[in-house]
Amino acid sequence: MSVRIYVEGGGTTGALKSECRRGFAEFFAKFIPRGKQPRIIACGSRNEALEDFSTALRKYSDEHVVLLVDAEAAVPPGQPVWTHLSQRDGWEPPEGATEENTHLMVQCMESWFLADPETLTAYFGQGFQASALPRNPNIEAIPKKHVFRALEAATRQTRTKGVYSKGGHSFAILARLDASKVRSASPHADRLAVTLLRLAS
Repeated sequence: MSVRIYVEGGGTTGALKSECRRGFAEFFAKFIPRGKQPRIIACGSRNEALEDFSTALRKYSDEHVVLLVDAEAAVPPGQPVWTHLSQRDGWEPPEGATEENTHLMVQCMESWFLADPETLTAYFGQGFQASALPRNPNIEAIPKKHVFRALEAATRQTRTKGVYSKGGHSFAILARLDASKVRSASPHADRLAVTLLRLAS
């Protein structure tokens, strides 16, 4: 049975949505066997991702449908995904949504970048200040605003790529990340990987 992942990201343009799909596809390809990779659907905003996921649950009942959105905040250890989404966003699970098919990037996709400073250094090149990145190994505990502030500080003096921007850099970095480092640093990323590997088997 095939897998469809509805991800937050890609904005409103076709070009950025294409970059989003490519970034996630290349990241997942690092641990999902060839020929078993999921189909990535870039939805834009979080609310649009929820709407598209809800529609897909009804439309593609013969496929595994998965939602992947930013948590936007810390998630207490062991807290169910839908409890977090209900408390923070007022979301209620659509029919067919479960803990198994709903996943979070905690606290945001850029949090994953902090697990792999080597890739950030290689990507941004000369002028990148890795010392500006948070030293907390618990990347899921670092507030979203601190993640973005750190990325901006670390890239302020880079010569070729310029200051970090979500539209300009995020998906290219995602495609380059070491998935094993991300999984080791982020329990929610590992939970997603374990789920996708099981669905691919």
